[in-house]
Amino acid sequence: MTIDRYLFYQKGINFMKLLYNRITPIRIQKQKQKRIRKNTAFLAVILCLLSTCHSIAAEEPVTINVMIAYDFFIPDDFELIAAHADALMWEKRQFHVQFYPALIIDRKRQMEQLEKQGITIDVSTTTEDEHLCLDLDPLLPIWEQDICEIATEEEIEHTRRNGKLYTLPSKADYVASFGIVFRKDILEKYAIDPENIQTIQDLDTLFEKLSQNEPDLIMTAPLWTHSGFLLRYHQFDAVKNCIFTIAPTAEEEIVNKYTTDEYLSWITMLYKWNQAGYFPEELPLQNLKGSELMRTGKLFSYFCACKPGIEWEENVSSGCELVSVPLMEPRVTNSSAEISSWGIMKNSNHPEESMQFLYEIYTNPELINLFLYGIENTHYVLLPNGTIDFPEGMNAENSGYYPNIGWSFPNQTLSYIWNGNDPDLWKKNEIYQNEARRDASLGFRFDDSVVAWQNNALYEIADTYAYGLETGMLDPTVYLPQMLNEMEKAGAAEVQAELKDQYETWRNTQKP
Repeated sequence: MTIDRYLFYQKGINFMKLLYNRITPIRIQKQKQKRIRKNTAFLAVILCLLSTCHSIAAEEPVTINVMIAYDFFIPDDFELIAAHADALMWEKRQFHVQFYPALIIDRKRQMEQLEKQGITIDVSTTTEDEHLCLDLDPLLPIWEQDICEIATEEEIEHTRRNGKLYTLPSKADYVASFGIVFRKDILEKYAIDPENIQTIQDLDTLFEKLSQNEPDLIMTAPLWTHSGFLLRYHQFDAVKNCIFTIAPTAEEEIVNKYTTDEYLSWITMLYKWNQAGYFPEELPLQNLKGSELMRTGKLFSYFCACKPGIEWEENVSSGCELVSVPLMEPRVTNSSAEISSWGIMKNSNHPEESMQFLYEIYTNPELINLFLYGIENTHYVLLPNGTIDFPEGMNAENSGYYPNIGWSFPNQTLSYIWNGNDPDLWKKNEIYQNEARRDASLGFRFDDSVVAWQNNALYEIADTYAYGLETGMLDPTVYLPQMLNEMEKAGAAEVQAELKDQYETWRNTQKP
C-alpha cells in the first residue's frame, strides 16, 4: 500500500469519526465505542474496495468515437478498414477508436440518431458549425511544432474563424474550382478544340451543334444527380452559413446570391438545356454520379471540380478518357478552406485522445493511406516507382474500397499517387493552391445568433427552390421571383443588415 492510498483511507475514517461524534450525544457515544470501532473497520474495507474498483475502472482503455463521411457511398470493406485503423491507433496511442460511417449529405442526421442511442461522437469530418466544436488552441501546444512544420502560419490563420481554431488547416484540395469534363473521343470525332470552350455561352453553342449530330447522346449531367449543377460553383461562398455573399468589388457589397446576375444567367441556361432534352432522365430520380452515367456510353460531359490531376481521377471513375475545361477562376473561399475540416465535438468525452487522433490523421501516412486507398495488397499494390495501382483484375467498380475521398482528409499530400497520374502531383497542386486568389473575407464567420430564426427560414426557402432551379426543372421567370419574395417576407433584410455590421467590424480589425 502506498502512502497516498493510506492517507486516503485514513482521511475517510477520520471524517466518519468526526461526523459521528458531532451528531451523537456523549452518553450514547460512550455506550457505543465498540460499535464505532466495528463501523470504522467496516468503512475502511468499503473504502478499500471502492478505491480498488476506481483503479480498475481507470485502467480500462479509452475508446473515442469518430465519424467518417463518404461522398457517394459507404465502401463494402469499411469495417475491415476501421478494424485496421483501430489496431493502428492502439499500437501508436494505446486507446481504441470506434468508427461510424455516414454519407456527407446525411452526416448530421446520422449524428443525431447516434446521440439518441447514447453514443457521443468525439471527432467528425466535414464539421460545418463552430458552435458544435471545441476550440483547438488549448489542445494544440503539445503538437504545434509538428503541425506547423506541415502547415504555414498563413494556412493556420485562414483556418481560424473569428480568431479561434476549430479545425486543423487543410493540406488537401482546398481551392474552389469548377469545370466540366468531356469525352475525348467525341471531341476528336468532331474536331472540337477544348481551348475554345471558356464560358457557359460556349457550352450552349457546343451542345446545340453536337445534339444535332448525336441525337441519342446525353449532353451533360451534374457531378451527382441528387445535387444541382452548381454544386462545385463556389463564386457565392464568401460567407459560409447564409444565403448572402460578398460581391468581389472594391465596395464589398453584401448581396443575396440568388439576386445576382451571374446566378440568373446560370439557372436560365440550365432551364433552356433541360427544355432541349440535354439532361439525363435519371436526374431527379436517383443518386447517381456523373461518372457512372459516363460508363454507360450515353453521356458526353459532366460538371466537376477542376484542379491538377482531375482528368486522371475522372478517367478512373468513369472508365473513359476525358478532357477537363475550367469554367471559373481558382479561389480560396471560406467554404473551400473548410472542405477537409476535422474537428473535436464540444461534448467530446475524451478531448485529449481526440486531439491525438487528429494529430495522427494529419501526420501519419500509414493511417491516411489506409482510409484513402485501403489495405496494401488487398485494395492496392505498391509499384517499384513508388506509385500505387489496383491489384490484377481489380478496378474502381469491383474494389471493396475505392472511395475517392482524398480531398476530404486534412493532409492528402502524405498519401500515395496512383499509377498514371503525374508523379509531381502534390508539388503542382501546392503551386496551384498558392497561386489561387484569396477572398478578402477569408477567416470571417457570420454569427447568426441574433437573427437565427430568420436565417434558418431563409435556408429552408432556398432548399425548397434551389435544386429545381439549379437542375433546370423550374422556370426561373416564375420561381426565382417567388423564392425571393418569400425570402423578403422571412426577414432577408434583417439578416443582411446584421451580416453587414459584423463584416464591417471584422474587416476593421484585419491587418492592412
